[in-house]
Amino acid sequence: MDALAPLEETRHRMAKVVAASILVPGLGHLLCQKRQWALSWFVLCQAMLFSGLALAGYTQLDYGRWFGLGGMKLVYLLIPEMGNYIGTHCAALMYHSIERGGMTPEVLPFRYLGYLLSAGSGIFSCFAAAHAASFALTTAEPSPRPTTTPGQAALAALLFPGLGHWVTGRRFKAYFLGGLVLGLFLFGMFLGDFADFDRQRHPYYWAGQMLGGPSFWIIGFLTSPLRFSEVMRFQDAGLLFTTSAGMFNVVLALDAFHRAQTDWLHRARHREGKE
Repeated sequence: MDALAPLEETRHRMAKVVAASILVPGLGHLLCQKRQWALSWFVLCQAMLFSGLALAGYTQLDYGRWFGLGGMKLVYLLIPEMGNYIGTHCAALMYHSIERGGMTPEVLPFRYLGYLLSAGSGIFSCFAAAHAASFALTTAEPSPRPTTTPGQAALAALLFPGLGHWVTGRRFKAYFLGGLVLGLFLFGMFLGDFADFDRQRHPYYWAGQMLGGPSFWIIGFLTSPLRFSEVMRFQDAGLLFTTSAGMFNVVLALDAFHRAQTDWLHRARHREGKE
């Protein structure tokens, strides 16, 4: 099946709702007149962000940085939380880390869970943008036989590697690509003695690992009590593999979105041809 592209007007609308969703989770859905979805995404992302910050004593803010002009704070950079841009920006203005940049370390029993929740908020916000863009597409070009929407395919890919291709009917790709991503992640964790998924030790690698979605997060949470017993010979390779797996999962999500979009447009325009 040849790839089809949305109409230019539809592409502009999709870009608009994506930008709105990154700014405020749910705003893109509101532009598409999907008020219940808008409220659901907004509440989910903000609840995850602020509960995660509270559980970790706002120590996530030690990993962020303000950018501004003339002493004025304009943009707060904290990856991946800033996918939920307004929420993260407001949190950085209102709160301060109890560790003050690491100067006063604290024992926080729910630190790891807090990191997962706040970072997950930013990642879910980005996928909320894909979900909103999908509504913009399906509203502009309705299909006579509704099937998996691009937004649903992207969200499925986030939930589990390969699931986005599975729900679009591409079972071989789901098994093959999903298996590669999950296998790469597990092999990397093995090389790091299952103790490499840690924001405190590897904050930049950790941001990439988080892109693997909830399946990666659960594995990281279950192995979080583990600590290095010795210097691992292949630790750096393990970090590279686990981080690459997270990034590859984003590629799978983009591909699932694109293929679901092509399927949808094929059905929509096939109907127009008949009419």
